[in-house]
Amino acid sequence: WEFPSHRGDLGYSLPKVVGDMVESMELHKGAFPVRFADSSAGVLDVQTRDGSASSTMFRIGASSSSATAMAEGPLGRASGGKAKGSWLVALRKSFLQYVLSRTSAPMVFDMEDAQARLSYDLTPKNTLTLSVLESYSNQDQSNNKATLGINSVLKAGYHYTLGNLAWRYSPTTKLLIVSHAAWMREKHDDTTPEALPLVGGYYGEWVGTSTAAWMWSEQAPLEVGWQVRRVRNSDFANQYRNAGGLPRVLDHANGTAVQDGGYAQQSWSGGTGRVRLTAGARWDDHSIDRVATVSPQASAAIGLTNTTRLQLGWGECAQYPEISVFLSPFGNRGLLPMRSIHTVAAAEQRLGQRTRLRVEAYDRADRDLPFQPSYDPRIVNGQVFNPPSNPLYYNSLRGHSRGAEIFLQRSSANRFTGWISYAYGKTTMRDGAVPGVAAQQFPSDYDQRHTVNVYGGFRVRPTVNLSARTSYGSGFPMPGYLSAYRYGGYDYYFLAPTRNELRLSPYLRTDVRVNKSWMHARWKFTLYGEVINLTNHGNYYFLSFNNYNSQTSQVSITVDKTFPILPSAGMLLEW
Repeated sequence: WEFPSHRGDLGYSLPKVVGDMVESMELHKGAFPVRFADSSAGVLDVQTRDGSASSTMFRIGASSSSATAMAEGPLGRASGGKAKGSWLVALRKSFLQYVLSRTSAPMVFDMEDAQARLSYDLTPKNTLTLSVLESYSNQDQSNNKATLGINSVLKAGYHYTLGNLAWRYSPTTKLLIVSHAAWMREKHDDTTPEALPLVGGYYGEWVGTSTAAWMWSEQAPLEVGWQVRRVRNSDFANQYRNAGGLPRVLDHANGTAVQDGGYAQQSWSGGTGRVRLTAGARWDDHSIDRVATVSPQASAAIGLTNTTRLQLGWGECAQYPEISVFLSPFGNRGLLPMRSIHTVAAAEQRLGQRTRLRVEAYDRADRDLPFQPSYDPRIVNGQVFNPPSNPLYYNSLRGHSRGAEIFLQRSSANRFTGWISYAYGKTTMRDGAVPGVAAQQFPSDYDQRHTVNVYGGFRVRPTVNLSARTSYGSGFPMPGYLSAYRYGGYDYYFLAPTRNELRLSPYLRTDVRVNKSWMHARWKFTLYGEVINLTNHGNYYFLSFNNYNSQTSQVSITVDKTFPILPSAGMLLEW
């Protein structure tokens, strides 16, 4: 399943997994390994760490925006005095609701979560690990109620639960078997300014997986695995024309499904480690449409010199529609899985021991995406097109995405560390002709052409550190068939014949932070101060499409700003 996060309607998310619990995090933007199932785009692989097996440690942090507490330590003792396992617990509570309510921010957001991880060696060859996560988040725009449209979110709640039991078995030094039994659920509900139900639902999964890695040769590991998922989904989405009217049911669904699949992947390395080749394939099946898919993948990593490395990847991926689409009154059980073909090429050059330069290019072609071609009102032949009451889903959408990124990084524990990156991307969608609707080509809803990220940290003294981060992104399209006319200092919106032709203003945000630490033999104390959105830039986001006039084609939408400049101070105590 996807990486869990506390989401708001501002286009941002806060990770539920506390950063200090993360062992590793890797983003596969394309041509990802075949062990990842049911994704046609990218995959974020997050591994949480075990607790300390040597000593008991505590960490407490508090600031004007949040408070965290973490504890970890050994569990049990073997005959030689070595710990047989470890435990790790983390709690987190947001104070953002109190801070944001005292600023000009359009909304209040708060969250809280608890996480725990237990690891225990039953024998030297058998290890059990249990991970649990429980989290809540809420959003409230009551302070901004006067500016909200009838279909805007006034209050929203989100609840996420995850339990994961893993068994790691290594009968020999050449064979490793890892099995998981997991359960997760998420519940959410949104209400309008008139306290009317807007969006809500429940999603849950039971998951069983098992993988085996066999080193049949020191240079050629073989990996195989299988997975079965039982998924349950129940949700609804409404739209209102006025505060007292009945809702237009945009969608609703309720049902269960079983997805199963497996994979095999063979790797080979040679040339004293300079060349690594990987090839594999996975196969999947879904209980609703009964369409089986086969997804091949291949990659190569080649060390051209001691400081230059080339990476190539190709893969075809598959992702089944959600149950909410299959069982929607506008969908059907015969919808096909989404397919995508990824091609990725990257070159990395080391510039000394601490600096590297990476250039990456990608191309992705999508097909059979489920889409409702007649869902949105628009202008057709100079007249307003009013959507029918049953805008059906079709596998009519195709997409083509291509782009490149350049990344320069310097890593150092002393003095200066940082990185800068620029990415260009273009994603174009094409809706194939379906009965009564003409084919169109338009930018994707998340088509961001230019993205720049800059981060820098400077260690002034061994215990004093300064850091700053700036992010820029060109504006996303406003989803739908919209055009704008400015008069008297105000923007007026109307229906348009082309989808996603109107864009939001660019996003720009700069954050700065200073840390001061006091080091002692048994404990460490840190004070820090930071300012988020230092320039107080007004970053806008599209909140809702409210209604339209079928005679004049004028549209009512809600566009709002994210949080303003937000100072914060805090402390961290570790012992």
